[in-house]
Amino acid sequence: MKYGLMTLDDVDVKGKKVLIRFDLNSTVTIEDPIIKDTLRLDQIKPTLDDLKEAAVIILAHQGRKGKKDFTSLQPHANVLKEMYGDRFKFVDDTVGEKAVNAIRGLKPGEILLLENVRFLEEEMQKGTPGELSKTKFVQTLAPLVDLYVNDAYGAAHRGQTSLVGFTPVLPSYAGRILEREIDVMENTLTKPDKPMIYVIGGAKVETKFKVLKNLLENNKADKILVCGLLQNIMLAGAGVDIKEINKKPIKGFEEYIGTAKEIYDKYKDQLVLPVDLALNKNNERVEVGLDALSEEFPSNDIGHKTAENFVEIIKEAGTVAANGPAGVFENEPFAYGSKEVLHAMADSKAYSIVGGGEMGGYANTLKLDMNFISTGGGAMLAYLTGKKLTVLAALEKAAQRMQS
Repeated sequence: MKYGLMTLDDVDVKGKKVLIRFDLNSTVTIEDPIIKDTLRLDQIKPTLDDLKEAAVIILAHQGRKGKKDFTSLQPHANVLKEMYGDRFKFVDDTVGEKAVNAIRGLKPGEILLLENVRFLEEEMQKGTPGELSKTKFVQTLAPLVDLYVNDAYGAAHRGQTSLVGFTPVLPSYAGRILEREIDVMENTLTKPDKPMIYVIGGAKVETKFKVLKNLLENNKADKILVCGLLQNIMLAGAGVDIKEINKKPIKGFEEYIGTAKEIYDKYKDQLVLPVDLALNKNNERVEVGLDALSEEFPSNDIGHKTAENFVEIIKEAGTVAANGPAGVFENEPFAYGSKEVLHAMADSKAYSIVGGGEMGGYANTLKLDMNFISTGGGAMLAYLTGKKLTVLAALEKAAQRMQS
């Protein structure tokens, strides 16, 4: 029992059939689907090692309906087959006859990956864990297994059927990834070595703005280095004319400005904003000062002077947590800022935490030595805004039921 959750230390899995939810959602090439970054597939190994005497059935998702990366889990299966050999199997079914027969025939020591759970309409159905436990999805799979493990920290802020629907009807446990992520969140980020530096970038402005506000109002950050789309809001709040072209990517931009100004006025000593930016001029990187921003060409990255400022602050940090890239890093001319931040974190004596699918994956691609690469961007953000993660709440309730 740890953090109010049952863990794999609380159960003997030998000979059992274990249903486990991982977050294997990865960056995939669309034309000929292959996994570009295997971070999330690599990180499930400690949990699978602890389950080697069990028959393991994996639930996972890739992408979201309507998005280009909404694909089969066949590319993931190809990678896992290379890692685990003949003991690994994949079936292109989730609750049908093929899946049921494969689960029934699975032997201890074997691993079975089922098809993308988001292919099922019931996966995205809204409801409480109790309501979701009554779906065909749960009612079909639960009787075939002995226990449920959730190790999908990357999706721990979501309440979908495969994440919470099994907890009311099966003995339910936290996996090793979930356990380690909670350790870092509960210990390192609540009792950090000072100075505590956050780097907040990326494109999820609504959530990042809440995180920024929460960190400052609760005195959790000594400095926050602001980049990504969030920089546009905060620079505008500081009185910079960021031009219409840089407002367009942000839904409801004007609604943020009043609060951004208040935050800047109150916490300007803790905020580190860009002093120069890199414009995308027909895919050419052109760096300019804040007084020379263009109405024609958008800002796609922080500039060299800003990167130097960020690096100097990171060098002196006790703990650094980064969530979201500094710019459009997938376009090489605009990867500079993200690279500089990540290299500075890797070189620093500070305890370095990288969160978010994009930033974590990029750090992994660059083969940088970080203290911790979180598998969860949205989950880490939800935690930093003070929210109770949906999956943890469901596992806590299951633990209470199992103890009573």
